[in-house]
Amino acid sequence: MLRRRTGHKAPGRVEDVPAPYTSLRCNACGWIDKNSRKSQAEFVCSSCGFTCNADTNAASNVAAGQGGIPRPRRTAGAGGVATATSRSTTREPQPKPVGIPLF
Repeated sequence: MLRRRTGHKAPGRVEDVPAPYTSLRCNACGWIDKNSRKSQAEFVCSSCGFTCNADTNAASNVAAGQGGIPRPRRTAGAGGVATATSRSTTREPQPKPVGIPLF
């Protein structure tokens, strides 16, 4: 129901992102390794050394549409560069506060 309603509000912009491996994929280089999750809250990439909060890293992967099948975006050990995603970075206009005081 949520997908249908958001699809109605933003036609063509609703995208399903599979949740598996989003918390194990490095947002910086695309490397997937279960040893990158040092703890529930800490993510340290075993390939490039990128460090960040694990939830922030997973949210960035979901926002970029990168989840599902565990395929790294670069060849292991080749030192390649992560490819750009085809998603638009343009955001929908956000509502502005009208300045009505609430008591």
